[in-house]
Amino acid sequence: MAVILFDIDGTLVDTTGPMTQAIHEALEQLPHLPKPSEDAVRSGYGLAGNAFWEHVIPEATIEEIRQIRKLRHETLERAMEGQLVLFDGIYEMLEALHKKGHTLTTASNCGVHYLNLILDSQNIRQFMTAPECLESVSGEKKADILTAHRLRHGENDYVMVGDRKSDVEAARAHDFPVVLTGFGFGNEDEWALADHVIATPNDLITYIES
Repeated sequence: MAVILFDIDGTLVDTTGPMTQAIHEALEQLPHLPKPSEDAVRSGYGLAGNAFWEHVIPEATIEEIRQIRKLRHETLERAMEGQLVLFDGIYEMLEALHKKGHTLTTASNCGVHYLNLILDSQNIRQFMTAPECLESVSGEKKADILTAHRLRHGENDYVMVGDRKSDVEAARAHDFPVVLTGFGFGNEDEWALADHVIATPNDLITYIES
């Protein structure tokens, strides 16, 4: 059985719509700052910590980013209410892999609040064993999350599943095979770095079982 490490944005979910709405609502408190487009928000996924905010709202100071991040906790919860943001087929894929006895967990550059919001609002926490994110392991890069999982699960067959170059880099740091989603936020240059690219969530089941 494998330990399968899932990135979140572009791999399991697309929260671009509610995330953009939440950021816009948070920025009502800082009206001098421009509101980013959905494209800007989407292109920032995969960046860690403040790098995401510096990309999405480059005009903001570090102090303003801190304010926005704090406000966004509440605004995102409102924007996510009743929203199904899982990619088609993700729930069924997680359920199938879990039933087969694989250990499923997360390795995302997000914060703890966002991780918990996704797991609970999308009803997928039940499939995850000790989910982690960059903030929960006090890490600086995604490879640090993989280190935490490696310490917990020991010697095992690991697979990193993501959609961006950062997922590939983290997997290579640990010599784990890496699968990228062709339906996520990555591009052909990033896909070329992976061991395998899946067109649909169901394709991951086939890959893991083979």
